[in-house]
Amino acid sequence: MANTTYINNLLLRVAVLLLITANLAFGQGGNNPFELQPRLPETPADSLDAVPVSTNPFDIVVQAATDKPTTTGPGFYVPKVKKPKLKTAKEKETEYNRFLFVAILSMFIILTLIVTIFRILIQKIWRAFTRDNMMHQLQREQSSGLAVAYSILYLLYFINGGLFAFLVARHFGLSISSSNLYALLICMGSIAGFFISKHFVLWLIGFVFPVGKEVDSYQFTIVIFNIILGLFLVPVVLVIAYAPPTMTSFVIWGAIGLLGLVYVFLALRGLFIGNRFMAGSKFHFLLYLCAVEFAPLLVIYKVAMSQGIN
Repeated sequence: MANTTYINNLLLRVAVLLLITANLAFGQGGNNPFELQPRLPETPADSLDAVPVSTNPFDIVVQAATDKPTTTGPGFYVPKVKKPKLKTAKEKETEYNRFLFVAILSMFIILTLIVTIFRILIQKIWRAFTRDNMMHQLQREQSSGLAVAYSILYLLYFINGGLFAFLVARHFGLSISSSNLYALLICMGSIAGFFISKHFVLWLIGFVFPVGKEVDSYQFTIVIFNIILGLFLVPVVLVIAYAPPTMTSFVIWGAIGLLGLVYVFLALRGLFIGNRFMAGSKFHFLLYLCAVEFAPLLVIYKVAMSQGIN
Protein backbone atom coordinates (compact mmCIF):
# COMPACT_ATOMS: atom_id res chain seq x y z
CA MET A 1 0.00 0.00 0.00
CA ALA A 2 2.85 2.34 0.85
CA ASN A 3 4.56 1.42 -2.41
CA THR A 4 1.42 2.21 -4.42
CA THR A 5 1.06 5.61 -2.79
CA TYR A 6 4.68 6.35 -3.51
CA ILE A 7 4.33 5.45 -7.20
CA ASN A 8 1.19 7.66 -7.61
CA ASN A 9 2.95 10.62 -6.06
CA LEU A 10 5.92 10.12 -8.38
CA LEU A 11 3.74 9.96 -11.52
CA LEU A 12 1.88 13.09 -10.43
CA ARG A 13 5.12 14.98 -9.98
CA VAL A 14 6.39 13.85 -13.42
CA ALA A 15 3.14 14.98 -15.10
CA VAL A 16 3.30 18.38 -13.42
CA LEU A 17 6.92 18.73 -14.51
CA LEU A 18 6.01 17.89 -18.16
CA LEU A 19 3.18 20.42 -18.20
CA ILE A 20 5.45 23.16 -16.90
CA THR A 21 8.13 22.31 -19.46
CA ALA A 22 5.63 22.32 -22.37
CA ASN A 23 4.16 25.64 -21.24
CA LEU A 24 7.59 27.22 -21.16
CA ALA A 25 8.44 25.87 -24.63
CA PHE A 26 5.23 27.02 -26.29
CA GLY A 27 5.36 30.43 -24.64
CA GLN A 28 8.76 31.10 -26.25
CA GLY A 29 7.58 30.84 -29.86
CA GLY A 30 6.40 27.28 -30.28
CA ASN A 31 3.17 26.22 -31.89
CA ASN A 32 0.49 25.34 -29.44
CA PRO A 33 -1.84 22.79 -31.04
CA PHE A 34 -4.62 23.78 -28.67
CA GLU A 35 -4.48 27.50 -29.44
CA LEU A 36 -7.22 28.87 -31.76
CA GLN A 37 -5.77 30.67 -34.77
CA PRO A 38 -7.75 33.09 -37.01
CA ARG A 39 -8.46 31.69 -40.51
CA LEU A 40 -7.70 34.97 -42.29
CA PRO A 41 -4.60 37.01 -41.56
CA GLU A 42 -5.14 40.25 -39.79
CA THR A 43 -4.69 43.13 -42.21
CA PRO A 44 -4.12 46.61 -40.91
CA ALA A 45 -6.46 49.31 -42.12
CA ASP A 46 -3.61 51.16 -43.80
CA SER A 47 -2.78 48.23 -46.06
CA LEU A 48 -6.15 48.09 -47.87
CA ASP A 49 -4.63 49.78 -50.89
CA ALA A 50 -2.06 47.01 -51.20
CA VAL A 51 -4.62 44.28 -51.96
CA PRO A 52 -3.26 42.29 -54.92
CA VAL A 53 -5.29 42.50 -58.12
CA SER A 54 -5.92 39.37 -60.15
CA THR A 55 -4.81 39.31 -63.79
CA ASN A 56 -7.81 37.18 -64.74
CA PRO A 57 -10.35 39.48 -66.44
CA PHE A 58 -13.23 37.26 -65.21
CA ASP A 59 -12.31 37.67 -61.50
CA ILE A 60 -14.25 40.11 -59.38
CA VAL A 61 -11.79 42.76 -58.27
CA VAL A 62 -12.44 44.43 -54.93
CA GLN A 63 -11.47 48.06 -55.12
CA ALA A 64 -10.44 49.91 -52.02
CA ALA A 65 -12.55 52.84 -50.94
CA THR A 66 -10.63 55.89 -52.08
CA ASP A 67 -11.56 59.38 -53.00
CA LYS A 68 -10.82 58.81 -56.71
CA PRO A 69 -11.73 55.46 -58.35
CA THR A 70 -8.90 53.55 -59.91
CA THR A 71 -9.26 53.04 -63.68
CA THR A 72 -5.91 51.45 -64.36
CA GLY A 73 -4.28 48.23 -63.42
CA PRO A 74 -4.17 44.66 -64.60
CA GLY A 75 -7.74 44.00 -63.51
CA PHE A 76 -9.27 46.86 -65.49
CA TYR A 77 -9.75 47.45 -69.24
CA VAL A 78 -10.06 51.04 -70.34
CA PRO A 79 -11.08 51.25 -74.03
CA LYS A 80 -9.30 53.90 -76.05
CA VAL A 81 -11.71 56.08 -78.01
CA LYS A 82 -10.12 57.37 -81.19
CA LYS A 83 -11.27 60.82 -82.15
CA PRO A 84 -12.03 61.24 -85.86
CA LYS A 85 -9.33 63.14 -87.64
CA LEU A 86 -10.74 66.26 -89.25
CA LYS A 87 -9.56 66.91 -92.79
CA THR A 88 -8.11 70.27 -93.60
CA ALA A 89 -9.46 72.44 -96.38
CA LYS A 90 -6.43 71.60 -98.53
CA GLU A 91 -6.96 67.85 -98.06
CA LYS A 92 -10.67 68.17 -98.97
CA GLU A 93 -9.80 70.16 -102.09
CA THR A 94 -7.21 67.59 -103.14
CA GLU A 95 -9.68 64.75 -102.61
CA TYR A 96 -12.36 66.59 -104.63
CA ASN A 97 -9.99 67.30 -107.54
CA ARG A 98 -8.91 63.64 -107.63
CA PHE A 99 -12.52 62.44 -107.59
CA LEU A 100 -13.57 64.93 -110.28
CA PHE A 101 -10.73 63.84 -112.55
CA VAL A 102 -11.72 60.16 -112.23
CA ALA A 103 -15.42 60.98 -112.81
CA ILE A 104 -14.78 63.05 -115.95
CA LEU A 105 -12.29 60.51 -117.29
CA SER A 106 -14.87 57.73 -116.84
CA MET A 107 -17.48 59.87 -118.60
CA PHE A 108 -15.15 60.42 -121.57
CA ILE A 109 -14.44 56.69 -121.83
CA ILE A 110 -18.19 55.95 -121.92
CA LEU A 111 -18.74 58.77 -124.44
CA THR A 112 -16.00 57.46 -126.73
CA LEU A 113 -17.47 53.97 -126.74
CA ILE A 114 -21.02 55.25 -127.39
CA VAL A 115 -20.01 57.59 -130.23
CA THR A 116 -17.89 54.88 -131.84
CA ILE A 117 -20.67 52.29 -131.74
CA PHE A 118 -23.69 54.50 -132.48
CA ARG A 119 -22.16 57.17 -134.72
CA ILE A 120 -24.69 56.78 -137.55
CA LEU A 121 -27.64 56.72 -135.14
CA ILE A 122 -26.40 59.90 -133.44
CA GLN A 123 -26.35 61.66 -136.83
CA LYS A 124 -29.98 60.63 -137.43
CA ILE A 125 -30.94 61.81 -133.93
CA TRP A 126 -29.43 65.23 -134.62
CA ARG A 127 -31.44 65.57 -137.82
CA ALA A 128 -34.58 64.49 -135.95
CA PHE A 129 -33.84 67.16 -133.33
CA THR A 130 -33.92 69.92 -135.93
CA ARG A 131 -36.58 68.55 -138.31
CA ASP A 132 -40.03 67.36 -137.33
CA ASN A 133 -40.51 65.10 -140.36
CA MET A 134 -37.24 63.33 -139.61
CA MET A 135 -38.52 62.78 -136.09
CA HIS A 136 -41.54 60.89 -137.40
CA GLN A 137 -39.38 58.88 -139.80
CA LEU A 138 -36.96 57.89 -137.05
CA GLN A 139 -39.85 56.86 -134.82
CA ARG A 140 -41.27 54.62 -137.58
CA GLU A 141 -37.83 53.01 -138.05
CA GLN A 142 -37.55 52.25 -134.36
CA SER A 143 -37.28 48.54 -133.58
CA SER A 144 -36.49 46.37 -130.59
CA GLY A 145 -32.77 46.51 -131.34
CA LEU A 146 -32.76 50.29 -131.58
CA ALA A 147 -34.64 50.53 -128.28
CA VAL A 148 -31.52 49.24 -126.52
CA ALA A 149 -29.37 51.79 -128.37
CA TYR A 150 -31.71 54.63 -127.37
CA SER A 151 -31.58 53.46 -123.75
CA ILE A 152 -27.76 53.52 -123.76
CA LEU A 153 -27.71 57.01 -125.29
CA TYR A 154 -30.33 58.11 -122.76
CA LEU A 155 -28.05 56.83 -119.99
CA LEU A 156 -25.36 59.26 -121.17
CA TYR A 157 -27.75 62.12 -120.47
CA PHE A 158 -28.27 60.92 -116.90
CA ILE A 159 -24.49 60.75 -116.37
CA ASN A 160 -23.70 64.18 -117.81
CA GLY A 161 -26.79 65.74 -116.26
CA GLY A 162 -25.75 64.38 -112.87
CA LEU A 163 -22.22 65.74 -113.31
CA PHE A 164 -23.61 69.13 -114.28
CA ALA A 165 -25.94 69.23 -111.26
CA PHE A 166 -23.08 68.08 -108.99
CA LEU A 167 -20.78 70.89 -110.21
CA VAL A 168 -23.53 73.51 -109.97
CA ALA A 169 -24.39 72.43 -106.42
CA ARG A 170 -20.74 72.68 -105.36
CA HIS A 171 -20.34 76.07 -107.03
CA PHE A 172 -23.31 77.50 -105.13
CA GLY A 173 -22.39 75.82 -101.83
CA LEU A 174 -25.28 73.35 -101.79
CA SER A 175 -24.37 70.47 -99.46
CA ILE A 176 -25.80 67.22 -100.82
CA SER A 177 -23.59 64.71 -99.01
CA SER A 178 -20.26 64.64 -97.19
CA SER A 179 -19.04 62.07 -99.73
CA ASN A 180 -18.37 63.22 -103.29
CA LEU A 181 -19.36 59.84 -104.70
CA TYR A 182 -22.69 59.77 -102.85
CA ALA A 183 -23.42 63.36 -103.89
CA LEU A 184 -22.81 62.52 -107.56
CA LEU A 185 -24.94 59.38 -107.36
CA ILE A 186 -27.76 61.36 -105.74
CA CYS A 187 -27.66 63.93 -108.57
CA MET A 188 -27.69 61.23 -111.26
CA GLY A 189 -30.41 59.26 -109.49
CA SER A 190 -32.59 62.36 -109.03
CA ILE A 191 -32.47 63.23 -112.74
CA ALA A 192 -33.08 59.63 -113.77
CA GLY A 193 -35.93 59.28 -111.27
CA PHE A 194 -37.54 62.50 -112.49
CA PHE A 195 -37.65 61.47 -116.15
CA ILE A 196 -38.55 57.85 -115.46
CA SER A 197 -41.49 59.06 -113.37
CA LYS A 198 -42.47 61.44 -116.16
CA HIS A 199 -42.42 58.66 -118.75
CA PHE A 200 -44.52 56.51 -116.44
CA VAL A 201 -47.14 59.25 -116.01
CA LEU A 202 -47.26 59.75 -119.78
CA TRP A 203 -47.66 56.01 -120.33
CA LEU A 204 -50.47 55.95 -117.77
CA ILE A 205 -52.24 58.83 -119.53
CA GLY A 206 -51.94 57.08 -122.87
CA PHE A 207 -53.23 53.85 -121.33
CA VAL A 208 -56.27 55.45 -119.66
CA PHE A 209 -57.26 57.98 -122.33
CA PRO A 210 -57.51 57.51 -126.10
CA VAL A 211 -54.32 59.47 -126.79
CA GLY A 212 -51.84 56.59 -126.98
CA LYS A 213 -50.40 57.53 -130.37
CA GLU A 214 -49.75 61.15 -129.39
CA VAL A 215 -48.25 60.15 -126.05
CA ASP A 216 -45.84 57.74 -127.75
CA SER A 217 -44.74 60.50 -130.13
CA TYR A 218 -44.19 62.93 -127.26
CA GLN A 219 -42.22 60.37 -125.23
CA PHE A 220 -39.98 59.64 -128.21
CA THR A 221 -39.45 63.39 -128.65
CA ILE A 222 -38.37 63.68 -125.00
CA VAL A 223 -35.85 60.85 -125.51
CA ILE A 224 -34.37 62.49 -128.63
CA PHE A 225 -34.06 65.91 -126.98
CA ASN A 226 -32.42 64.47 -123.85
CA ILE A 227 -29.91 62.50 -125.92
CA ILE A 228 -28.88 65.73 -127.65
CA LEU A 229 -28.64 67.47 -124.27
CA GLY A 230 -26.45 64.66 -122.98
CA LEU A 231 -23.98 65.34 -125.79
CA PHE A 232 -24.29 69.10 -125.32
CA LEU A 233 -23.41 68.86 -121.63
CA VAL A 234 -20.04 67.19 -122.31
CA PRO A 235 -18.10 70.42 -123.09
CA VAL A 236 -20.16 72.31 -120.49
CA VAL A 237 -19.12 69.93 -117.72
CA LEU A 238 -15.49 70.06 -118.83
CA VAL A 239 -15.43 73.87 -118.85
CA ILE A 240 -17.16 74.19 -115.44
CA ALA A 241 -14.77 71.68 -113.88
CA TYR A 242 -11.53 73.33 -115.02
CA ALA A 243 -12.42 76.89 -115.98
CA PRO A 244 -11.16 79.82 -113.85
CA PRO A 245 -13.49 80.79 -110.99
CA THR A 246 -14.30 84.11 -112.65
CA MET A 247 -15.60 82.28 -115.70
CA THR A 248 -17.49 79.49 -113.93
CA SER A 249 -20.60 81.51 -113.03
CA PHE A 250 -20.92 82.81 -116.59
CA VAL A 251 -20.68 79.29 -118.04
CA ILE A 252 -23.20 77.88 -115.53
CA TRP A 253 -25.84 80.53 -116.16
CA GLY A 254 -25.27 80.34 -119.91
CA ALA A 255 -25.74 76.54 -119.83
CA ILE A 256 -28.90 76.90 -117.72
CA GLY A 257 -30.26 79.41 -120.23
CA LEU A 258 -29.57 77.09 -123.16
CA LEU A 259 -31.19 74.18 -121.31
CA GLY A 260 -34.24 76.34 -120.74
CA LEU A 261 -34.45 77.22 -124.44
CA VAL A 262 -34.18 73.55 -125.41
CA TYR A 263 -37.02 72.60 -123.08
CA VAL A 264 -39.13 75.47 -124.44
CA PHE A 265 -38.51 74.05 -127.89
CA LEU A 266 -39.54 70.63 -126.56
CA ALA A 267 -42.75 72.12 -125.14
CA LEU A 268 -43.57 73.66 -128.56
CA ARG A 269 -43.03 70.26 -130.17
CA GLY A 270 -45.40 68.77 -127.58
CA LEU A 271 -48.02 71.41 -128.35
CA PHE A 272 -47.72 70.64 -132.04
CA ILE A 273 -48.18 66.91 -131.35
CA GLY A 274 -51.29 67.44 -129.20
CA ASN A 275 -52.80 70.40 -131.10
CA ARG A 276 -55.95 68.47 -132.03
CA PHE A 277 -56.86 68.21 -128.31
CA MET A 278 -56.43 71.93 -127.61
CA ALA A 279 -59.89 72.94 -128.75
CA GLY A 280 -61.95 70.33 -126.92
CA SER A 281 -59.80 69.57 -123.85
CA LYS A 282 -58.17 72.81 -122.80
CA PHE A 283 -58.76 72.19 -119.09
CA HIS A 284 -57.20 68.72 -119.16
CA PHE A 285 -54.28 69.99 -121.22
CA LEU A 286 -53.58 72.80 -118.77
CA LEU A 287 -53.95 70.36 -115.88
CA TYR A 288 -51.28 68.15 -117.46
CA LEU A 289 -48.93 71.09 -117.96
CA CYS A 290 -49.27 72.20 -114.35
CA ALA A 291 -48.99 68.74 -112.81
CA VAL A 292 -46.29 67.13 -114.97
CA GLU A 293 -44.29 69.93 -116.59
CA PHE A 294 -44.31 72.93 -114.24
CA ALA A 295 -44.80 71.46 -110.75
CA PRO A 296 -41.51 69.47 -110.65
CA LEU A 297 -39.56 72.54 -111.77
CA LEU A 298 -41.14 74.62 -109.02
CA VAL A 299 -40.28 71.95 -106.45
CA ILE A 300 -36.64 71.94 -107.60
CA TYR A 301 -36.54 75.72 -107.45
CA LYS A 302 -38.00 75.73 -103.94
CA VAL A 303 -35.46 73.18 -102.71
CA ALA A 304 -32.62 75.20 -104.21
CA MET A 305 -33.83 78.40 -102.57
CA SER A 306 -34.18 76.67 -99.18
CA GLN A 307 -30.52 75.61 -99.42
CA GLY A 308 -29.37 79.17 -99.96
CA ILE A 309 -28.82 79.24 -103.73
CA ASN A 310 -29.50 82.67 -105.13
